[in-house]
Amino acid sequence: MSKLSIDNNILLINTKSGNYRIAIKDIIYIESDLRTVNIFTANETYYCYERLDIIEKQLTNFDFIRCHQSYLVQADHIICYDNHTLQLKGTDFPVPVSRRCQKNIRLLIQEKNEHGILTCVDGLYTGYIVRIEPEQPIMIGRDGNVADIIIQLPMVSRLHCRLIYHEERGEYEITDYSRNGTFIHNEIRLIPNHNYILEPGSEICFGDRTNIFKVL
Repeated sequence: MSKLSIDNNILLINTKSGNYRIAIKDIIYIESDLRTVNIFTANETYYCYERLDIIEKQLTNFDFIRCHQSYLVQADHIICYDNHTLQLKGTDFPVPVSRRCQKNIRLLIQEKNEHGILTCVDGLYTGYIVRIEPEQPIMIGRDGNVADIIIQLPMVSRLHCRLIYHEERGEYEITDYSRNGTFIHNEIRLIPNHNYILEPGSEICFGDRTNIFKVL
């Protein structure tokens, strides 16, 4: 077994093959693979022989959450949750979410109010949640080459709209670029290329009015 300890926000791992110092803020997620634990950062992967529950206890005072029997993720790295997987900053790997962890993940994302939230409340994407960094423009559309948030619905344009969360004002700014329209509260169609301000709680439809999203 490896020897693990924490010193001044650094995870220290001592193994037969070497000693490692990992800044805890840089850890994206941790995976249990048989007898090995893999610790993923944006630039490096570290391996050690340890149980995931032991590492989880070591990180109790930090912002990590168990999303699966085999996965532990740092909450601040969560970008998107689709009921089955998590998308995390710094990796393209979709981290699985087990059924028993779904409620805790959803509550965690919604309660962390330093981010804006876009979630689907009705339709095929129900339960889908995206965290939006303050003042960071997010492009929404069907084509991953031009969109940050991909919504695969027939009425969604290749690049449908842009959404910005203004944290200090507690409001959202939305701009429509679509062919089939962006609708607020299922009735007001936005004029393309005009900026609109939305209050938290506003409902949005991207072309297809049977799929209702909400900003929180």
